Amino acid sequence: MIFSFTLFNCEQKTELTDLEFEQKVFYELFPELSDKMYDDIRLIPTPPPPSPKYLTEQGFDAKNDYNKALEDWQKSDDYQNRLKEWQKRRDSIINDTTEIYIAFPDSINRFEREDMYELINHFNEQKLVVDSKNFELENGFKVDFANLKSNNEKLRFKPMSEFPERREFWTTKYDFNFRGSMSFTRILFDKTKTFGVLNAGFVKGRLNGGGCRIFIRKDENGNWKIDKIKGTWVS
Repeated sequence: MIFSFTLFNCEQKTELTDLEFEQKVFYELFPELSDKMYDDIRLIPTPPPPSPKYLTEQGFDAKNDYNKALEDWQKSDDYQNRLKEWQKRRDSIINDTTEIYIAFPDSINRFEREDMYELINHFNEQKLVVDSKNFELENGFKVDFANLKSNNEKLRFKPMSEFPERREFWTTKYDFNFRGSMSFTRILFDKTKTFGVLNAGFVKGRLNGGGCRIFIRKDENGNWKIDKIKGTWVS
């Protein structure tokens, strides 16, 4: 009886609380989440489209039909030269081993109420049940920065508390390669803890950023995967 009681207690201690389960899923998914959220326009395969003024200066009729002018320009030597320079610059950025620092909240504390409906609608074939009492939880969890691993080996995450506040956050010249701030809400799960949703944002400047809603699910092997990402805001 003593042995059975001891074994029962051990089993109880190994069972995760809801908050511990949420943290486990968050850190498991974080390498993929951070990779999807971090956006560096310098690494897109082709240079951004030029302005109508530039195309007009190059002899293309961008005033009357920008799309046609852009299509014609992309067949020109000027475009090929810009493409070569862009690819050369892109390769140098890829090969650069300089660490990239992202500001990240010290704690994750909030839900988005709309997520309950979005989760049910997105996985509508599963007939999910979501416990709305989760929204009453005000306590979240303090971020363990040692667990913030990324698929991008150059990314490093610094606590938001180490940065200046308000306007100085963007105007300060840092002695490290600062590239913006990333944030996530808590994960809202269905009752079976097989499906979930969270919100995320990545901001690169005072008026330069975007956010999305991320739907996640557990696969047949018990691993959590991103099911779909839907944009929610842009600045």
